Amino acid sequence: MKRPEILAARDINSRAEKHRSLTIPESTGNPLLDANLFDIAQRYCGSHKPSTVLQMLATVMNAAANPAIEKHDLEIMNRTIDEMYAADRMFAPYRNVRKVTCFGSARIQPDDPSYKLAHDFARLAAGRGYMVVTGGGPGIMQACNEGAHAAHSFGLNITLPYEQKPNHVVEHSDKMMNFHYFFTRKLNFVKQTDALVAFPGGFGTMDEIFETITLMQTGKSTLFPIVLLDPPAETFWGRWIRFIEKELLEAGLISPEDMRLLYLCKSAEAAFACIERFYSRFHSYYFSKDDVVIRMMEPLPDRLLDWIRHDYDDIMPLKDLTQEPRFENDPDPALANLPRLRFTFKRGAFNRLRELIDVVNDR
Repeated sequence: MKRPEILAARDINSRAEKHRSLTIPESTGNPLLDANLFDIAQRYCGSHKPSTVLQMLATVMNAAANPAIEKHDLEIMNRTIDEMYAADRMFAPYRNVRKVTCFGSARIQPDDPSYKLAHDFARLAAGRGYMVVTGGGPGIMQACNEGAHAAHSFGLNITLPYEQKPNHVVEHSDKMMNFHYFFTRKLNFVKQTDALVAFPGGFGTMDEIFETITLMQTGKSTLFPIVLLDPPAETFWGRWIRFIEKELLEAGLISPEDMRLLYLCKSAEAAFACIERFYSRFHSYYFSKDDVVIRMMEPLPDRLLDWIRHDYDDIMPLKDLTQEPRFENDPDPALANLPRLRFTFKRGAFNRLRELIDVVNDR
């Protein structure tokens, strides 16, 4: 797959909102402690902003000194930070490799058509240069890890008193991690991936799909492909989509554009084609004040620009779409040479922005 060596940093908040200073104070109320924390932040922040490190330190000390915070509260904070840091360390060496997260039931057996389909999809994705991220357990997760093999697999396992333990592919891998909390695990599923493929599953799969859609719909996650993959003779996701259309769309609880966040496929090849198409010309995007900036692998022809200006003027309140050959002040300097589109973005129209990305990729 043609792409720059450096990928844009993932951002779970998508930089969709204007940057605001954090509400957490940098002061602990103790001048001597504040001075020591300031010194530590300045000395040991590495390449990070000292102000960010100082806020983290001050937050920890404020929590520790607050009598209303119980021991269990501190333990939750500590474990959360520890899990996030451990996950970031695990993924760091592979930050510039595209990844696809696969969801599905832990209870599906190897003789189920969905198991074979998951295996075939993961093998195809790994063969095309992607790494596969799963929950690291049995069923669909094991099928995907088997298809991708250990070298191209991540396992984000959840510690449970029953049912789930790491599958044999990732059990002893340096790319497998046990999470105590579902919320830190789910955060990393979305934070670390470039695409999501869902196979038939139960409450956990439903939870993960609905949360991912909500994050995209509200701009709290970077947009990426969500593919629902059914075996050819089965209709699990087809019936699920009909339920969504009947009970949510017809009732006006979601918008028609929201349905375009999802793609239903019936083969491994079709599912991967959806992902490849998404990154065929589009590379990534970021927000700069009120503008959205869409990086591309190659520039768009003028006729397509005119078409976008006309058909997507509803998300361009200032009608100011421009194409730039490069931008030296890109927040990621390694991507400064990529051509890009820039326009003032109507806040909240992320479903339409997802549609626009498909237009960018339409050759």
